[in-house]
Amino acid sequence: MTAFKPNLLALAVVAAGITSQVQAGESIEMGNGLTLDWKGTLSYSAAARLEDRDDSLTSSGNRNFDEGDLTANRLSLLMEGRLHKGSSGLVMSASTFYDDVYQDDKFTDDAQKYHGGYTRLLDFYGYTSFEVGDSSYLDLRAGKHVVAWGEALFMPSMSLAQGPSDGTKSGIPGVEVKDILLPEDQVSAQFEVNPNWSLMAHAQYNWHPVQVPEPGSYLSTSEAVGEGATCLSAAPGEPCYFGNRRGNIEPDKTGQWGVGTRFRTSLETEWGLYYLNYHDRIPLTEVTVNPDFSADYRIRYFDNINLYGATMTTSLGMASVAAEVTYKEGAPALVNTSFFGSPVPTAARADILQTNVNAIVNFGRSWLADTVNLTTELAYVDILDVDTQGLNGVPGSATNDLYYTNHGLAFSSSLSLSYPGVTESWDLSVPISYSHQLSGRTLTGGIGGEGDRRFSVGADFTHRTGLQVGVKYLTYMGDANADIPVHQKLLTDRDNISLSVKYAF
Repeated sequence: MTAFKPNLLALAVVAAGITSQVQAGESIEMGNGLTLDWKGTLSYSAAARLEDRDDSLTSSGNRNFDEGDLTANRLSLLMEGRLHKGSSGLVMSASTFYDDVYQDDKFTDDAQKYHGGYTRLLDFYGYTSFEVGDSSYLDLRAGKHVVAWGEALFMPSMSLAQGPSDGTKSGIPGVEVKDILLPEDQVSAQFEVNPNWSLMAHAQYNWHPVQVPEPGSYLSTSEAVGEGATCLSAAPGEPCYFGNRRGNIEPDKTGQWGVGTRFRTSLETEWGLYYLNYHDRIPLTEVTVNPDFSADYRIRYFDNINLYGATMTTSLGMASVAAEVTYKEGAPALVNTSFFGSPVPTAARADILQTNVNAIVNFGRSWLADTVNLTTELAYVDILDVDTQGLNGVPGSATNDLYYTNHGLAFSSSLSLSYPGVTESWDLSVPISYSHQLSGRTLTGGIGGEGDRRFSVGADFTHRTGLQVGVKYLTYMGDANADIPVHQKLLTDRDNISLSVKYAF
């Protein structure tokens, strides 16, 4: 991704310049059949901590915020445009934000940058589509864009392998999905052979990691990962024992590609088969112990992971039901290595099976609301085989015993209650969500330590002019269990309430 210094005023001036010529969101005819479609979203969000800190949770992100402190005070702008002629065109989007909370010297330079404000280019790609023969259709894209296959909703597997995401914004109220699921530099194609059968492929010529919360930020739980991270402790609350952080071990920019096919066997039922070769984007620590017993660590990203996937979607009564199964060869897991009796989890390759089953149910009008929609998902992760791995420079430390468990079962859901026309000019929706790590814990495919439960309820008001106002309460439930890796709930004291105001133009 391309990042620039924050300049909210600059984008606001650009937006104002456009709106002075045409109505907001109106297409601009450029001549010779060339048209510019555009839209913008201006947002303000604020959030505050509701709970005092748990003394067993010692991360700097926890220490930096007291009960009642603002954890977000953010103004942001997202601009999107599409320049097109016929069935070909160029898609562009960019975002910028400024968060007053992180304009403080107690935060590192990287925390101030990634949480306090910067501008970046998001989508930037060309596309074209055309008929092939009498019944086939080909869509081509090249540039920075998102490709996401699969049917998982809350706990992704396949789509997580296809591009980076921004974890620094996933906990900010009102943030657009486009600012969380980040595009990657790639070419992609989808070929509709006929209405019942399609083929797809993509190849990436760049690689970017997941952007994790910086140490010291509100939802950060680690001092070891992040652009500005320099500290790896042998145990929670202990000093930075493992010396300096060295350079990252990153994969090549190229070598990631995938193919897939989707086919219908009835009007309601569609199946999919996929293969991906990808480089992992999740940062994992790798410790080296030197001959003088000093130590340092590096951030490692595993490369050339094979993923085989299958999906199914169908309808059962009022429910849309979907499933996704993925099998990954050489994906990362954590093994339970130790150094002088202290646990130091080490990344090792493993074969991992993940199964997701979800349903979207539209109950329509009921006594509860004018429209009731329920979305639920169950995800099960099974680690089938783990390579033996030890600490660099420590003979006899190799093991394939897992740091967490060899399985994980998690549940997540959301309920949306809609009340259109609650007043003459306003619509109301009430989003309610609940998630629960039912059993075990794995590196991905869940929500946290065993027993982790999260609940939120909110109210979103939408005005006929496009103005949206929302409030939300979020609570993390369960005991911290900071010293028991399988049961850790490192966000259990971060309950918060938030406000978001959004205007689309």
